[in-house]
Amino acid sequence: MIEKVLCEVHGSKEMTFGCIHIAMAIDTKDKVGFFYSEAEEDLPQIAWCDECEQWLLDNGEEWTEVFQAKADFKMLCADCFDEAKNNETEVHLR
Repeated sequence: MIEKVLCEVHGSKEMTFGCIHIAMAIDTKDKVGFFYSEAEEDLPQIAWCDECEQWLLDNGEEWTEVFQAKADFKMLCADCFDEAKNNETEVHLR
């Protein structure tokens, strides 16, 4: 079971994660790109932006500590995750 988080906007929702760029774009409505993992039963979904995707492509697509520090993943509620996803013109399932 995926843990719940308490969102100031949406209340108690399932936990997801987004890179810092996506988390900041939720408020500004900037389009930063949206790549995300397919949902797995007991793991929260994770999303990352165009900039983070390019870093992955340029560095062997390895989720290293360096990448994770760059992405600076933030906890999001499932509704914030969906809002960020719906704000984008292109969404990529990876």
